[in-house]
Amino acid sequence: TWKQWWTLFRELRRSSWEGIFVVQRFFRMGLLGRSLPAKWRVTYDKNPLSFLYTHRVRHRFGLGQHETERVLALLQPLGLSSSPVAPPWLFPPSQAREKITSWTSQIPYLVISPTSRWPTKEAPFDLWCQFLRQLPSTFTLYLTGLSSDRARLEPLTQAHPRCYNLAGQLSLPELTALVQGAYRVFTVDSALTHIASAVGCPTTTVFCATVPAFGFGPLATGSAIVETSEALPCRPCGLHGSPTCPKKHFRCGHSLTPEALLATLSAAPPPAPHTAASPPPPADTAPSL
Repeated sequence: TWKQWWTLFRELRRSSWEGIFVVQRFFRMGLLGRSLPAKWRVTYDKNPLSFLYTHRVRHRFGLGQHETERVLALLQPLGLSSSPVAPPWLFPPSQAREKITSWTSQIPYLVISPTSRWPTKEAPFDLWCQFLRQLPSTFTLYLTGLSSDRARLEPLTQAHPRCYNLAGQLSLPELTALVQGAYRVFTVDSALTHIASAVGCPTTTVFCATVPAFGFGPLATGSAIVETSEALPCRPCGLHGSPTCPKKHFRCGHSLTPEALLATLSAAPPPAPHTAASPPPPADTAPSL
């Protein structure tokens, strides 16, 4: 909101900045970056106020470039390397790790998140039900989502003998700690993909109305993407999909198979590059939730 914008502006205005990067393409953030004291300002050419910035970078979208690469491209006008030097890395607080490890003794476990605030990003729940029924009973399954998803997810718990509904039960740090210890994450095109990437957990991301070419796929080693094999001229139907399928058939979701999801589980994932057992680096260098 503009009220929140004003609060943030007043807080940032107290300092003088060497430079400012604005990684959003929207007027409100463009105005914020231009209003703060700084020697130089960098943003994308698609920001409506980019003409007021000292440097502008071309924003390429839908061509397969990952969002991390797009953001790092903002370094180029300053003569800095835009090549990724390390994977993203989050360190859940110790309290969150301790809580999660206290009740995830049944390992290995999978984290499954089939919901999204954008309906056409969701694969049909029948697909998830079939998938859960075919998973080995040696796995414990944890369903995650918002509190508002809890009732919708509850029927899925009947599809597997060791399936638990945690929707709305975890804080963001606790969710991150849960993902950090998982054997694998199965999710739709949502924030959980990026949380898993940032803790090095192999991820299977299901794309329906949206496409991996937007640049928001998983980054963790051993990750996979599941999407329709049909050439649908209507796909993608928007940046976040649509509230309902514009063509009324939702083939991007109904053509998916549980076998495609199971295939990504067949090979044992490589060791995660950062786990709960790994000691975190010094506090002054470790990003934390």
